[in-house]
Amino acid sequence: MNRRRAAQGFTLVELLVVIAIIGVLVALLLPAVQAAREAARRSQCTNNLKQFGLAVANQVSAKRDTLPAGLTQEGPPYRGVTFFVHLLPYMEQQAVFSRWDFKNLALNSATNTSPAATQIPTLLCPSDEPTVRLVDFSTMPGGNHGLGYPGYYAVTSYSGNGGTRNYYNLDTVDDGVFYTTGPAAICYSRPSPTPCERHTDPVQLQQITDGTSNTILGGEKYNVDPIFDAMDASKRSGLLLHQWSLWGWMGGFKGTGHVMRSAAVPINFDAGDCITGGQYGCQDQRLNAYGSGHPSGATFVFCDGSARFMSDSTSLITLASLSTRAGDEVINE
Repeated sequence: MNRRRAAQGFTLVELLVVIAIIGVLVALLLPAVQAAREAARRSQCTNNLKQFGLAVANQVSAKRDTLPAGLTQEGPPYRGVTFFVHLLPYMEQQAVFSRWDFKNLALNSATNTSPAATQIPTLLCPSDEPTVRLVDFSTMPGGNHGLGYPGYYAVTSYSGNGGTRNYYNLDTVDDGVFYTTGPAAICYSRPSPTPCERHTDPVQLQQITDGTSNTILGGEKYNVDPIFDAMDASKRSGLLLHQWSLWGWMGGFKGTGHVMRSAAVPINFDAGDCITGGQYGCQDQRLNAYGSGHPSGATFVFCDGSARFMSDSTSLITLASLSTRAGDEVINE
């Protein structure tokens, strides 16, 4: 009499082999999945910068070839608005712009629903991971942090081209696309007999004589730097790095550190690269740096609206040449 052979399952050895094969497949596929996700994030970030460039182009067209003022400063005591505010109507944010109070600036950050607290998706890169995206300075503990008004401020991952140096304010130059304007603007050095010039007007398109395709309009800045955040608070003005990225800044003497970056340091420079120099030396160097959460570089938008990814090995000479609007440099890279 024949008996049916009892059904058999996997042996322990066979099961271990299957698990090992699955592990190998996961190990092979995981980097590809991560790379695909980063490619999508980088693409979104590039699109955000193109939208930024398009907004500036539309503003220039509407304002007779004049770019938005980088940072207006009325005063003293140094109150004003950033170019991001002027661009809101051209970034599909007319509702936010309509609520902006240009007469009583304190109202713009008074609550967590105020205009300056608006988290605008196109001003945030998916690869940027600040500690928080809405900064609560409603009490401004330990001093005013260089801000004109207490309240709530949203963070941005992008900055305007501040030329060859954007910070510290008194050390800045006005050779980029954005600079401070107004009666309380930075006093830019000039040869005698007029050693000081405070701009009343922003940059005009015809002043970009290096060519719009050869001049950076703006770029990414990375709001993550554990070394910077771990520094003694007295050496970073009491602010963590992401608290230096408020698109709706409205006053104080630190505005160029919030909304501009420059060619003073390499791309993706962080606090670990600092050459110390005085109490605020590392802070001031760090606040000049373009950077991103993407591997090996950062994305920039140029004045012609094109966007390019630039390696963090780009020389400072090349970066500076692309950052001046009228330097007549020859770019070899």
